[in-house]
Amino acid sequence: MEPEVVFRAEGLSKVYRVGEVEVHALRDVDLELRRGEFAVILGPSGSGKSTLLNILGGLDVPTRGRVRFLDHDLTQDDERALTAYRREHVGFVFQFYNLIPSLTALENVALVTEVSRQPIPPEEALALDSSLLSVHSPLAMAYRGLGQTANAEAHLKLWKNTEVLVPDPLRQELDLALESGLSYELRGVRALEARDFNAAANFFEQGVKITSAQTGLGRSLRHKLATAMYMKGDIRGAMKWFEETLRAAPDSGIDETAAKAHYSLGVLMASTGRGQDAITHLSAAVRFSPNYVEAYQALADALLRAGRVEASLAPYAEAIRLNPKAADARFGYGIALVRLGRYREARGWLEEGSRLHPDRSDFNYALARILAAAPDDQVRNGQRALAIVEELVKTSKTIDLGETMAMSLAEIGRYDEAVAIQRQVIEAANRGGLTAVARRMAGNLQRYERRQPCRQPWTTDDPIHSPGPPIDPTLLSSVTPS
Repeated sequence: MEPEVVFRAEGLSKVYRVGEVEVHALRDVDLELRRGEFAVILGPSGSGKSTLLNILGGLDVPTRGRVRFLDHDLTQDDERALTAYRREHVGFVFQFYNLIPSLTALENVALVTEVSRQPIPPEEALALDSSLLSVHSPLAMAYRGLGQTANAEAHLKLWKNTEVLVPDPLRQELDLALESGLSYELRGVRALEARDFNAAANFFEQGVKITSAQTGLGRSLRHKLATAMYMKGDIRGAMKWFEETLRAAPDSGIDETAAKAHYSLGVLMASTGRGQDAITHLSAAVRFSPNYVEAYQALADALLRAGRVEASLAPYAEAIRLNPKAADARFGYGIALVRLGRYREARGWLEEGSRLHPDRSDFNYALARILAAAPDDQVRNGQRALAIVEELVKTSKTIDLGETMAMSLAEIGRYDEAVAIQRQVIEAANRGGLTAVARRMAGNLQRYERRQPCRQPWTTDDPIHSPGPPIDPTLLSSVTPS
């Protein structure tokens, strides 16, 4: 069963007015966070990260949109209700603490007992449970705010997430100062972001040495170590650690690191042409993480590439359900319909994709192909196909578009022009060393010379029917046991 949704934001916008200028801190943000997920929000200064966190934490309200915590609509709350929400559900780690300097760290923390529904003095809480989250986290932050770093670190080592934790950059700096698996993971992530893959692999490896593989952090470190090794070109080393991650993972249930390891191995298998192995790993990835959009997309691509066209429709559809903006999945679904001969559905699907993703020219390109060459008389429309292609070539001139223009011209009976353009694209393919492409296009040239239109939008061996990563045979030796 999927973990429950803790936060759901829909169309979240926040506009601040500075004089007569409107500053849009957030624009139509959609977000879904599930229980147990570890979420990181990345972005440059001023991109709205703090604004989003403040709204989720009940410190601010959106200008437009809705945000729900579990089954509670926060956007309907007044200040009193938001105060209760913050007090009862949210663990905030502020960058500035506004501590009362005349009180000790423990006394600062004890102030919350004045407003808590079920107050318990910090000393009593620690006596009951020395790892109690609600005491160690604020104690660590209070000690840090007072400059008592040693005391802060002692409590940080015992600290775990609250129901909803909102961290800050200064807290991350303290994490980095500790000699722990989390510290090495954070250092490794920073090295990855800087594209220093050797340093990243070294940090992750140090973390692996001191962190059990049976923990979520241990598996996360192993997966990131594999990723760093892949990025620095050590494919065999990457394979070893991806597989080590899977050996430590549970056999079933929701597990993000297992899903990511299966996904990574699936993409590697697809890149070497080992289609069935790719399908096996990618199927496992979506079992371990049912909301993994990229894994559904990759699984569908692998199935389509393997000729299992009907089977590819379900994972494409699931990727679109999870993310309606998943343009690649929507395009893949349309091409699968073409491959199945369901041209009317494919035309409608690609038309919708073109409307939803006006920045993606591939939808219009594929639509023009179907309008020009589908075997279904009720689908073809040569004039419309030609109009689409003429618009596309204003910004891009490719062999595929040239061939599509020739198809469109032949469909409306302008065979001499179709022959001339087809010859030009064949010559261009030969000049570019694409001899196999040139041979494939020769068949349509002969049709146009005989005054016959094309009735096949793409040949069965066209690359459009083989989505996914390009196959690199040189990788095969790296992923095959020696």
